[in-house]
Amino acid sequence: MFSRFVFLLALVTVYFSTTHASIGGYICPSDKKKLFAVLVKALINEEGDFSTPYYGVKGFKLLNEQLPTVLVKDNCAHIKQFYKPDSSPEENFQALTAWNLLGCTGKLQTDATVTHLRTILENTKASTAEIRYAAEALKLLNIAIPNGQKVAQIIQSRLKEDDSLQSLGHALHAAALLGTAGNFILDRIEEVVVQADEVDGKLLQWEGGLTTTSLLITGLLRIPGARPLTAEQAEKLAAYLLTRRTVQTSKGALALIEAATSLAVSDVTPVSISIIDILGRPLKTPPSPVVAQSATRITDDVVVLSKQPLSPGANPVEFVLPLRLEPGQYRIALSAGTHSTTLTVRVLGPVTIEWVQIGLSDADGSAAPRLTKLQHPSKLPAALHADSSQHLTLKLSISRVIHQAFLRLYSGKKEIIFVAEPDSSKLYKIDVNLASELAHSGTFEMELILGDSVMSNPLRWTLGTLEANLNIAEPQKKSVRGPKPEIKHLFRPAEKRPPEAVSLLFTGLTAAPLVLLLILWLKIGINFGNFTTLSIPFHLGFGGILYLFALFWWKLDMFTTCAWLIPIGGFTFLAGQKLLSQIAKQKKP
Repeated sequence: MFSRFVFLLALVTVYFSTTHASIGGYICPSDKKKLFAVLVKALINEEGDFSTPYYGVKGFKLLNEQLPTVLVKDNCAHIKQFYKPDSSPEENFQALTAWNLLGCTGKLQTDATVTHLRTILENTKASTAEIRYAAEALKLLNIAIPNGQKVAQIIQSRLKEDDSLQSLGHALHAAALLGTAGNFILDRIEEVVVQADEVDGKLLQWEGGLTTTSLLITGLLRIPGARPLTAEQAEKLAAYLLTRRTVQTSKGALALIEAATSLAVSDVTPVSISIIDILGRPLKTPPSPVVAQSATRITDDVVVLSKQPLSPGANPVEFVLPLRLEPGQYRIALSAGTHSTTLTVRVLGPVTIEWVQIGLSDADGSAAPRLTKLQHPSKLPAALHADSSQHLTLKLSISRVIHQAFLRLYSGKKEIIFVAEPDSSKLYKIDVNLASELAHSGTFEMELILGDSVMSNPLRWTLGTLEANLNIAEPQKKSVRGPKPEIKHLFRPAEKRPPEAVSLLFTGLTAAPLVLLLILWLKIGINFGNFTTLSIPFHLGFGGILYLFALFWWKLDMFTTCAWLIPIGGFTFLAGQKLLSQIAKQKKP
């Protein structure tokens, strides 16, 4: 069975070059929507800086999107409030750019602004970034850069001290504004390009990530008359940029958009060949001719189409290839001028059910199956009554082989799925041994499920009801509510106690020191000569501690005992210290 599938080919730009291959992807509408969300956050600015409004406004401008009126008004007021003529060159450039792009009324700059920017360009200690932004700001104000040769000499001097990638990137931008005086930068282009890092032979980027890579791409492609990048390099840079399309900062979003735009308008524009249309901007002059070099069926690698030109579509970058092929997956090799790519497409087509037979058969095969023929979408007129000695049999004939053919038996939340497999004559059959497959008796609904990745009309067909009597009752559902069964603990029996004589012996030994103390007191006597009034608090505290220990042994718990021990012990400690100090003084001659 053949079906007609219209294949649309769009050549779109974002990052594109004249290579023998195309980049694999583009910035789709959902990616652009995420970028817009990041840029809008930059425009809801609550701090006194110009960078975040600049990122948002410039990003919207490059994407040809209109800013909401409320954001325009708020950001104009914000810039007007916080702008200072003696701000850094970068802040001046960002403020003036945002002011112009927003279309704010009035003039933001003053004579002090121009004087400040010219002073930067004459400063031999200014960095390449400061020189670049000062020159950008003057150009924005339509003011000529004074003494371009001197500015070029200052840039070269600064590059001798700092030739980092960031410094080189700003030098590229600055040199592009100096006319012929900036031709010195042509000698540094190769130095910049060779410092790019290649990843897995597919991506190209500079150390420093997206911001540095964007700075260098836009700077290199800005030099008049230069061809700094080959088509292959542009393609690999585009592939890197595509990996960063989910950037979450406003600065990163603008860096991505600026780099994409620079590549898109360059003479090494990378090309994306897609079924749908990297920024959504079509090529002004599409490569031609556009030819399907081959179409290969993936399942068996059979070539079904060769060197078939595509006909023009509704717009200059759309081409149509009618695929009058059997449903399936195909690998199509396309060429557009010097560009080429390989795409995988699916040709969809309907599946027709020719007939279905369902019924019961005996497990021993002694009798022929009793089958009922059905036409979609009809159901069995009555339920099938089966016992444990029977099988459920289903036969199915369809127009072509498909990947998924299932019979589903379900009752409530319980279900069981059986897979139908085709035989040599493409006839699908399922034979279910009810006694072994079903766990209990019950009523089950029967549903036929047909599906395939290239099937345009997937199907779920309720066939009827099966009442299975297997002499096995359905287990009762246990209630999840109500009291839980009692948990009974078995405690360990008490250990055997020692004989009474042994206990009395050790009790006597424990009490012996106290008895000995009393005997000695009776024999020697007690000397109260050194007893003073300072001894009373100490002995009261010590006695209190002994009494607390007795209560702990008798009835108190550890926490209560500790709570009482802290104040009593503290009192006893201070009283004892005072008593010992007094005794020490008395012993001194």
